[in-house]
Amino acid sequence: MLDMATSIVPMGKIALYAELGQQIPLGWGIDKAGNLTQVPKAIRDGGCLLPLGGTDVMRGYKGYGLALVVDILSGVLSGAAFGPYVGSPSSSDPSPVNIGHFFLALRVDAFRPLEDFKQDMDHLISTLHQAPKAPGQPRIYIHGEKEFEEQERNLREGIPVPIPVVEELKKKGAEVGIPFELTPVGEGR
Repeated sequence: MLDMATSIVPMGKIALYAELGQQIPLGWGIDKAGNLTQVPKAIRDGGCLLPLGGTDVMRGYKGYGLALVVDILSGVLSGAAFGPYVGSPSSSDPSPVNIGHFFLALRVDAFRPLEDFKQDMDHLISTLHQAPKAPGQPRIYIHGEKEFEEQERNLREGIPVPIPVVEELKKKGAEVGIPFELTPVGEGR
């Protein structure tokens, strides 16, 4: 399973940088005038994230093509919102977000024997794990491995939540009469 944004980073990453009051790396997005920006608010206020690959010089049009196919399958085909018509829970417009989804299931044994497929998949993953690594990198990950390891760490150590997010949760909870009863388990990681 591959669950991913077709932009360089997901919008949630922009929201996190905004909450922390930090700039984003140049090349993640543009402002409403089409200029590269490091200001999260500029992306959220009429700008947009760049597609996988980034700018045209980095061949971002390939990511744009992939994003368009995903938008057609999960928006147009499903009858949900697409393109700029997908709402945002952080926007001033209270209308529903109307995000669509697309799932594809393949019957592997319609293409080839299942055991052969599994054997070749194991071989592919092993080949990727054993490929030369970039300097300073301890290993090569397959999709989902980092998240699985993060889940295991969170189960052992707790879920890290940035201080500004904790303060906002306390504030919102107080506004609606819900006490904040989480106990910090440590400072950062």
